[in-house]
Amino acid sequence: MKRAERESDAMTMKISGLDPRPSVGVVPSAGTRGKLVEGQNEDQSSGRPNVEVSASARRMADLESRVATSSGINEAKVEAIRLALERGEYQIDSKKIADQLMKLDWEIGKASGRV
Repeated sequence: MKRAERESDAMTMKISGLDPRPSVGVVPSAGTRGKLVEGQNEDQSSGRPNVEVSASARRMADLESRVATSSGINEAKVEAIRLALERGEYQIDSKKIADQLMKLDWEIGKASGRV
């Protein structure tokens, strides 16, 4: 028996040695959609499976909702800058702006393969 065949057989043995019993709590595959998974209960009144949503899933849904309805603009900060500009109190650091523009240009160049 050649070495490659022995290695192949060893791999087969490792894979076939897995526990064939189904896991409880695993997301159903496409072939089991609509069927109850072991350990699930069915709501007797509606005929639908009872599903419990975790606190983190509820938090995630709330955050997604807030992000979807947000403009992404900090209105309070924009207003503060506008007022400071009107009063002549807003200091513009041209060196900082130039540095950030150069950094942005370099990043764009890197992403496009120019750099």
